[in-house]
Amino acid sequence: MSTAEDQDGRQLTLTPIGVFHADAVFTYDVPRQGALAGANTGRVELFPGHNFEQALADLEGFSHLWLLFWFDRNGRWRPKIQPPRHLTRKVGVFASRSPYRPNPIGMSAVRLLAVRGRDLLVAGHDLLDGTPILDVKPYLPYADAFPDASPGWTAQGADRACRVELSARAESQLAWLESHGVRCLRPFILDQLSDEPTEARHHRLVRRPDGGLALAYRTWRAVFSADADARLVTVSELLSGYSASDLADPTDRYGDKQLHREFLDAWRT
Repeated sequence: MSTAEDQDGRQLTLTPIGVFHADAVFTYDVPRQGALAGANTGRVELFPGHNFEQALADLEGFSHLWLLFWFDRNGRWRPKIQPPRHLTRKVGVFASRSPYRPNPIGMSAVRLLAVRGRDLLVAGHDLLDGTPILDVKPYLPYADAFPDASPGWTAQGADRACRVELSARAESQLAWLESHGVRCLRPFILDQLSDEPTEARHHRLVRRPDGGLALAYRTWRAVFSADADARLVTVSELLSGYSASDLADPTDRYGDKQLHREFLDAWRT
C-alpha cells in the first residue's frame, strides 16, 4: 500500500492492483523513455480476488496502454533535477519525467501484446521488475496524441542523437548472450550510445589499451567507435569485464563467472 497527501495534508491511500515482472532489475536496465525500449517485454500481473478478470474485458482491441505505477525505489523528491541528456543545467521536476517527484507516480505508454487471464503481456516498457502497478488505461490516439505539441526544453540538442550500428560480430554476440539470459544489454547499449557516446559524465566508459573506448554494463563491455560528423556509433564487439585472474578466483560476487567462461570459449578469437 502506498500513501500520498491531499492539499490539506490528509493522507490518500493508494492500493496497488498488481505488480510488474520483467528482466530489468537495476535502474540502468531500462531506457529513459519506454518508447526507446524497442521490443523489450514485460508482464503485468493483477492480483487475484478483486474481479480484475472482468475489469480487463474488451481491452484486447487496444494496441497500446497507459500503465500508472509507483516509483517504489526512490527516496525523497527534488524540486529541480539534472536531466540525463540535452541540458547542462537543472530543470524543475514538473518539467521532466524524473522519478524524484513529490508523489512518485509514474506513467508509461506500452504496447499490448496479449491478455491472459489476469496477466497483460506488454512491450516497449521502462519499468523495473517488481514495480507496483496502480492502474491500467487504454491509449486513445484521438485523445492522447498531439503531433503539433511543443517539446519544451527537450528540443534542445535533440539533433545530436546518434545512430547506433552493430557489427556482425557484436550482433551475434548479443544474440548469444540474450539466449543465455542477458536480455537487458542490447537496449542499454542502444540507449546509452545514442546520446553523447564519448561523454564520460553521462556514461560509464572504459579506456582500452589501444586508445579505444568501451561502454561498461555491469561485468560486460561493449567496444565502440564514434564518428562525430556522421553522428554514427559502431559497436564492434562485446568483451568480458573479467581478467583471467578474476575468472580464476573462486569468489563470484555477481554469480556470472561461469557464463563469462562460456562466452570466452564461444567467442575466442
